[in-house]
Amino acid sequence: MVRVFTNSVCDLTPDQARELGVTVIPDVIAFGPGEQYLNNVEIDPPALYEKLARCQELPTTSHPNLDQYMQAFRSAQDAGEILCITLTSRMSGSYNTACTACRLLREQGFQTPVTVWDSLQVSFGLAYLVRAAARLAAGGADAAAIVAALEALRPNVGVYFVMESLENARRGGRVGAIRVLAADLLKVKPILAFRDGLVRDIGIVRGFDNAVSRVLELYSQRAEFGGEVYLFHADRPALAQQCRERLLQIDPAARVTVSWVGAVIGIYTGAGALGLAFAQKPQ
Repeated sequence: MVRVFTNSVCDLTPDQARELGVTVIPDVIAFGPGEQYLNNVEIDPPALYEKLARCQELPTTSHPNLDQYMQAFRSAQDAGEILCITLTSRMSGSYNTACTACRLLREQGFQTPVTVWDSLQVSFGLAYLVRAAARLAAGGADAAAIVAALEALRPNVGVYFVMESLENARRGGRVGAIRVLAADLLKVKPILAFRDGLVRDIGIVRGFDNAVSRVLELYSQRAEFGGEVYLFHADRPALAQQCRERLLQIDPAARVTVSWVGAVIGIYTGAGALGLAFAQKPQ
């Protein structure tokens, strides 16, 4: 049987990962050299947002190191195969580090086949792909078949979100390909999508409430109705529940999971992000 591994940036909770049979390798969050936490092990999203509200400088993050990957893979040496699904290589070195760990293990005589696959996604886009992989693995698919299915699914995973402010994204150097750098000043909100491994803006609207409505409109236009949906938020649980009700009015058969944006990504969104990850109609 295939054992599935991924990064904690997928934002699956520990309980969700256990239910899927997925091993999550934690990233590190540092509020300075003397205050470091393993993501979703020693710090969870509510605690992260509480600390963010009090700190003057943004914490830093680091992906799992070579030793963490090698130890994780060794823990599954009795598996038939290992499939490691990493976050996008265009925003992190995780994919390259995992590949290096795989190569070194082979040189040391490690016998279990390891496949490393670049999701070109992050957060709940990554979670969507990991969940699909885990279910295929539980059904007996081998790593090659799972990767083939993921390659077909990846172009149709839609991830759309909005942020109350771009300040943390700017401070953290993660604005990326977003055109609207003066959004806060102009009181407009970019509609953001995750495409080709990067965050991109696909339009702007005036006001956060209108931006949230636009994300729901994109769901109504592009989603495969009746599917699984991640509705994610950064420290806005009440807003997320309101949006869940609105989404179910659009698509009563949708299977909606409301989740917090995790600590690693939440550093850059800051409190006040909201979005959806879902399967789109074929483009």
